[in-house]
Amino acid sequence: MVEAQEARAVQTGGAVAASAPPPLPAGWSGAAMAVHAVRRMPAPMLVTLQPAGRSPIVIDMRAYVYAWDEPLDALPVDPEHVQIGTRAIRDAEPVFAGDDYVEHAPVITGVALEPLLWLIGTRAFDGGRASWLRSGDRYRLYRWPDFSQLPMSDEQRRVVKASAGAFMGIEKLAQKAKVELETAQRVINALSLMGLLRRHAAAGAAPEVPPPPR
Repeated sequence: MVEAQEARAVQTGGAVAASAPPPLPAGWSGAAMAVHAVRRMPAPMLVTLQPAGRSPIVIDMRAYVYAWDEPLDALPVDPEHVQIGTRAIRDAEPVFAGDDYVEHAPVITGVALEPLLWLIGTRAFDGGRASWLRSGDRYRLYRWPDFSQLPMSDEQRRVVKASAGAFMGIEKLAQKAKVELETAQRVINALSLMGLLRRHAAAGAAPEVPPPPR
């Protein structure tokens, strides 16, 4: 497994910078930041997340699936530490293949990734704004998630539905869905991590760095 500092190289295009970047936050916040950075890379990546005291979760970003030997409802709510590893997926590599995949075909197929990203996104950043979002931005849902797959409360469901109506800032969205601001922010963090939001940048905000061309 790639060490956590090397995993942070995804934020600099895959190379370890001469001066190490600041350490990622502990727990799911750092994991969410790593997954978000990997989503923006042109090369497909394999991501490994290992919460403290648990077995590793392996994510195949090309196939958009993950594999874990525990049920999703066993995912810890607030792990003290999540070890992060990344590596590029080789061109002809099957899903979840090992280094000897030519001689030994993988037997793991994986399950849909969105429920895992939903839980990570709603549990990260202590209910505050995700690190890649900015104050004053407005959001709108552009693709419905599969509600049958996502473990969500009635309040969270109202936020998702309200976000489909129009571009709204967090405060207006919380008011529209009749929820606390923190609830709305956690949902927006998760939907953004899942890649389900369109965003209008706040007036006067620095432009977001575009993803690398594919």
